[in-house]
Amino acid sequence: MKLSFSLCAILALYLLVALAGCARDPSEPQRTVVPDGEGVEFSVANDWCAEHALPESKCTKCNPTLTDAYMESGDWCAGHGFPESVCPSCNPVDPPMGVGSPAFVPGTRIRFRSPEIERASGIEMEQARPGALKIDIECTARIEFDRNRLADIRASVPGVVREVKVDLGERVNEGAPLFVLESAEVGDLQGKLRAANERMDVARANYERQRELGEQKIASAREVELAREVLERAEAELYAIEAGLRIAGATESDSDGRFRVSSPIAGTVVRRPATIGTFATSEVSLATIVDTSLMWAVLEVREADAGALRDGQAVTIRLDGSPGREFAGTVTWIASEVDPKTRTVAARAEVTNPAGLLRAEQFARASIRVDESEDALVVPVGSVQRVDEESVVFVRIGEGLYEPRIVTLGRSDANFVEVRGALRTGDPVVTEGAFLLRTELSRESIGAGCCEVVRPDGA
Repeated sequence: MKLSFSLCAILALYLLVALAGCARDPSEPQRTVVPDGEGVEFSVANDWCAEHALPESKCTKCNPTLTDAYMESGDWCAGHGFPESVCPSCNPVDPPMGVGSPAFVPGTRIRFRSPEIERASGIEMEQARPGALKIDIECTARIEFDRNRLADIRASVPGVVREVKVDLGERVNEGAPLFVLESAEVGDLQGKLRAANERMDVARANYERQRELGEQKIASAREVELAREVLERAEAELYAIEAGLRIAGATESDSDGRFRVSSPIAGTVVRRPATIGTFATSEVSLATIVDTSLMWAVLEVREADAGALRDGQAVTIRLDGSPGREFAGTVTWIASEVDPKTRTVAARAEVTNPAGLLRAEQFARASIRVDESEDALVVPVGSVQRVDEESVVFVRIGEGLYEPRIVTLGRSDANFVEVRGALRTGDPVVTEGAFLLRTELSRESIGAGCCEVVRPDGA
């Protein structure tokens, strides 16, 4: 019963607070009451316009539709364009707890003392413009052969290399002969092949004879069936011997235990350790054939950046030894673990290599395109300055006159950054010389003496 009463009391208290909010004078700063036992009041932090230093719900710069209502009520500062009761210049309102005071009074401007000083300062500008930001992750890469296009050549049966048909670096087609080997096992199979062919010829002739006698009622059905079974066994034996020779690489023209080892793919001979006289087994690599038209780039991505990786993202590879050359690729695999030593995540990209300039074990730099925004308002990275805790750009609004504007930063690439706030397309933003203007604006700075700071209150 006590629990139910307490719950009802709390609900009633919240209802009273809501009704009080509805009846609140619109000229008063927005506040809320927390039932913490002591009735502490504090300003709502999320109803604060840090850009103009007044409650967001009363900011006529951010909400122009409020202007007419405040003008009709008489609560209007025509000089600054804000409600008189909360005008940041005439009647500044303290920010809520947890929200710092603004870096500067909205409407503050910086004026050069003369046109000559402005020209000598070396200020350069660039217009804010819509642009497509290309967000890249930079990382190191190691070039490897594409293992899906690599063949390790080995002998299927033991033998001695008698002939070498290819040289290192040579291009070969699929099925091209690489080595001729001599093997006792293959010689044994070739001998058995001749005997098996003879046995099959005899078995086939015997079966045909028995079948004809059976049709004439001279031979019994059992005798015909036995002859057929003998023929089938001879055929199976011959097929097994031929399969063994075919796997080894021997052809009908080979004899004396010789057989060929051929290339299973088209590519380049990148390794060829075998020489004449090498004893080849399934454990010995005779050569390596690789199709180098497509290579792998093994990417080492920082753990902090790995969350942005996706299959299919575009990759650009650059080599120190080939300045100005770029190689295009695509992410095809991302590791499921972090390297405990380097704290990086491995990824793999397939990279086209038509000219053969990429070589295995090369080190390279990689750029992974992880995002590409459209229709963002962007400014050069160097135009953004930090004033206290705010990001600020300086806009030229007249001859020798500049206005600082607080912006919120979005994504960025190496050259441009996305901005939101009191900035419009075409605004001339200071790039070179922005730091000079920042020093004039900073509270702790005495400035360079070439400019004067003009605040909207005339101070």
